[in-house]
Amino acid sequence: MNSEQIKIGVLYPLSEQYKTIGTDFIKGLKLKQQPVKFLIESIGIGNDDKLAIDKMQKMHLQDDVQVFVAFTGHNNIDNLYSYAESNNIVLIVNDLGATLPFNSVKRKGVFINSYALNESVYLLGRSLKEKGYNTICTSTSYYDAGYGLLMALESGIAEAGLQFSGHYITPFQPRENEPECMEQAITSASPDAVVAFHSGLYAQEHKDFISNTSLLGSYPYYVTPFTISNGFIQQDTAGEFLVVSSWMPGMATDDFYTSFKEKHNEEPTVFAMLGYESYLLLSEIIGKGAESYDAMCSTIANCAIEGPRGIITIDKETNRTFFNHYIFKTIAYDENNFSFQQVETLKNDGGFLKRVLQMPVPPKLGGWHNAYLCH
Repeated sequence: MNSEQIKIGVLYPLSEQYKTIGTDFIKGLKLKQQPVKFLIESIGIGNDDKLAIDKMQKMHLQDDVQVFVAFTGHNNIDNLYSYAESNNIVLIVNDLGATLPFNSVKRKGVFINSYALNESVYLLGRSLKEKGYNTICTSTSYYDAGYGLLMALESGIAEAGLQFSGHYITPFQPRENEPECMEQAITSASPDAVVAFHSGLYAQEHKDFISNTSLLGSYPYYVTPFTISNGFIQQDTAGEFLVVSSWMPGMATDDFYTSFKEKHNEEPTVFAMLGYESYLLLSEIIGKGAESYDAMCSTIANCAIEGPRGIITIDKETNRTFFNHYIFKTIAYDENNFSFQQVETLKNDGGFLKRVLQMPVPPKLGGWHNAYLCH
């Protein structure tokens, strides 16, 4: 491949809650120099497959772009995959993994790189079992409950032989005494541990509610990364909860974190991290001189990259990235100054993808269409 002439199409989402989602993703993608030309288009809040296909088609036909990087949602996303496969387009898709990848049909040339929130909470089940916990209570919001995280956690909990003792969901219109309701519901469930997941304004809302309870000091609390909003971590409660995730800023293997902070004078977000991993995948085909469509597909399918999350490979059955997950302890210096210490590795044996692929595809009875966090 003549790397001086390669064009890369970039599709990115918008978000009211995370206004820098697209900017951060592109900063990660462009962190290191590459002899390429990026053509960049927005796809709204990630719920319109036709818009994404139109933007891809325009760059493909008008600008002769054959390689794309995208940050997408999940609504009818298979239509985008199908278009790419039918037109010999190499497509590296990034998402947050808030839904279960039902119907994850392998598409030639389409590679899915996920933050995999779903897989993180699924793998958590085994860890909770090893710690001797038997009953788990969940805490989430009306918005976050509309995605697939609860189903993923349920699968991991059931496989580990554990049980739910209760679910607390903050209503769309919180009650005046919401902190009291939260504390009473979770306490009445008598769990051995609590698993909480929130995002955006609902994470901030949850922080305000839980700060008026004694819950963080009463139970082991496991949270997903987006639950941690500004002011959530206090010095006197930092040891009471853990974060389950495939990546947090400052991981031991994370040279990306240092490079990003030096260049932009700010900490990278997960969106930037996914952009950077896309750069690493692109580097495989550029660095190895893969010119034809088949050569590019084969190069990515058989690569092993070392990135912010450690070694990442491609699952041969689904063309999805494969990596370990982790549990982090927070180290707080004050409410807005803290770091994360990796305390446990959740070794990925591929069980999550295998389980999901064996599940019957549920009818579309509800849930949200927009990309997670793009509310």
